[in-house]
Amino acid sequence: MDDVNIVKSELEEKLKALSQLEGVYRTTSDPAQKKRVAKEIQKVKRVISVLEESLRIAGHSLGKMGKKDGERDYKPGLLARIPVVNYREDLKDREIDVITSYMRFFENECLPMLSEYYIKLDYNHSLTRDTFYPRFMEIKKILEEYDYELDIFTREEYHNIAFYKDKSVLLKIKYRLMTALSEYFRDLSRFLKLLIDDMNVDGTVVLNPDEVIEISPYIEYRHFDKYFVRDVIEEIFIFCEEFLGYLRVPLSK
Repeated sequence: MDDVNIVKSELEEKLKALSQLEGVYRTTSDPAQKKRVAKEIQKVKRVISVLEESLRIAGHSLGKMGKKDGERDYKPGLLARIPVVNYREDLKDREIDVITSYMRFFENECLPMLSEYYIKLDYNHSLTRDTFYPRFMEIKKILEEYDYELDIFTREEYHNIAFYKDKSVLLKIKYRLMTALSEYFRDLSRFLKLLIDDMNVDGTVVLNPDEVIEISPYIEYRHFDKYFVRDVIEEIFIFCEEFLGYLRVPLSK
């Protein structure tokens, strides 16, 4: 318990420091200072991630970390903050509910960020980045196939067909979906890690790492509004890693 309290105390200090650094970043007009503070913010965030993971592994409930005025709430892993909703009323498969809830969040909140409008990359990497949208749309077609087969088993008008259908077809499509998602998020995670490594050494791949994301007030999905571009990239990377951990589908590559 003493070790947990030490980690909690250090985490509270780092969260407070992060809040102060972000305040400096928002108010300074000196480009050199802004750049230095942005790098320091990333260092503190990495320490916070390690401390949070240590507490998570210890199975310790953090609550709000004894939050004081002006300090940030502790936030659990990104997936834990995504509400899981029933995919279909006629389906009793919690795993599909979870997977489709995460897919929905990714499509609505993350995928729009992976565009030149928000994240500006050099030419070669922008070409790679632009492949992830059509790839995700192809994965959604597998889900449409799953819906069609599920309709056959659950809707009265398909009763005669369902009598002759092999019910394992749903499990096979589900496995295809999970495999496709694993391959997709593995590739996206590797790509985002490359961008993160580039930003950490002030590289030239990400052209606007310290730009603030401004989402139109008319757009419904606003998770990343007012985020720095570098923070968007890092949070989507975390989403990919956590989703891959949930899927746990062995891949050949």
